[in-house]
Amino acid sequence: MKPSGATIFPTLPVELIELIAQSLESVDPDSLLDLRLVCRDLQKKTFNHFARLFFSSIRTDLSEESLSRINALSRHEELRSHVQGLAFMLQNGVGRGLAWNRHPWGPLSAPMEIEQIRRLRDNLVNNLINCRSFFIVCRYPEGHPDLNRVTVTDAVAVFFALVVDSGLPVSSFHLIYANRNSRTLMMDMRRVPKLLYRQPKFRMVWSNLEKLSLEQYLTLDNFGFLLELILSAPNLKTLLLNLGSHDLAAEFIHELAETASFTQLEELALFRTALRANDLVTLLKDAQDTLKTLTLYRISVPQEDNWSSVLKSLSQGFVNLESISLYYLWSNFSKGELLSFPCLEKAPVIYQTQGQRLHIFYTESQKNQTALGVEYSGSNMSRVLSLLQTTTIYLYQ
Repeated sequence: MKPSGATIFPTLPVELIELIAQSLESVDPDSLLDLRLVCRDLQKKTFNHFARLFFSSIRTDLSEESLSRINALSRHEELRSHVQGLAFMLQNGVGRGLAWNRHPWGPLSAPMEIEQIRRLRDNLVNNLINCRSFFIVCRYPEGHPDLNRVTVTDAVAVFFALVVDSGLPVSSFHLIYANRNSRTLMMDMRRVPKLLYRQPKFRMVWSNLEKLSLEQYLTLDNFGFLLELILSAPNLKTLLLNLGSHDLAAEFIHELAETASFTQLEELALFRTALRANDLVTLLKDAQDTLKTLTLYRISVPQEDNWSSVLKSLSQGFVNLESISLYYLWSNFSKGELLSFPCLEKAPVIYQTQGQRLHIFYTESQKNQTALGVEYSGSNMSRVLSLLQTTTIYLYQ
């Protein structure tokens, strides 16, 4: 009697079973859970895939309930090693079930004196030893609610209290105050400890940072705080900024260009931000030998600036640049002068070498299609950038 498929399947190598599980997931997200219920052998062979899928990133809203779940997970010797990221996210309120005290001037007074927060710190240090990426996400306008309420910005203060107190080597930090369409929102800076970045322990922790994302509507209140988060991270390899397209954002980029030194930067992504072309060139200067990926999306420069200077600089000095994404680049945003790209698919330089990738985004509102965005990766980067530099035109919207 020949063995059935149900008998043979559990005997397959782990690698094959994981490939099958991945294929099933693309059809039905619950298929992996169903597969694990078939037998103990399949449960064992899909464990790592299951753990990576469901436990690589965990969430908390700093409620007693969510912190208890994290504590239970940290005691699971097999699962806890798969946790790589912790996200502070709003669900049904922040900090429910815990007693929070606050200084009269705004910040929480002693978050590390709360037992559940101390336990979270201890778990991050001793049990969740691979969890070194952190996300703080706010998807709604926080405004200036009563200080009796605990908000997402209070979670920011708790996060920094945790990492400074423990000396945790944070590798990745993402502060995302933006709605689903990447429209930036504002923090309530009353709730953030003043001069945090001057603490020696903070600088020690932050020197380990390699990836930093800041999506925040820039104001005079948060200007210095956000700038210092970048300047205190000398070893950054990835930087993403979404600051809002207004004059204060251009001043922020100017200050950053004048004071920062990105000698290890491999990826820069700027979204919905105003700047001066010369400041962008200056900002990238120290990263000439390391920059691999550049993304510019909905970026506006003053009328007197010219995007060709940026493209020229990139085409001449950035020998390791592998990928560019350029979308909606404006000159004189108020008057609607939008940079338009040529039809690059007609340029043979793109297709002379294997491994080229090209995507062009066209406007749908024009009678003749006009390219408003381009993504390119490949070995002909300098020639493509030179082509963009000499053939771009401005389209009036």
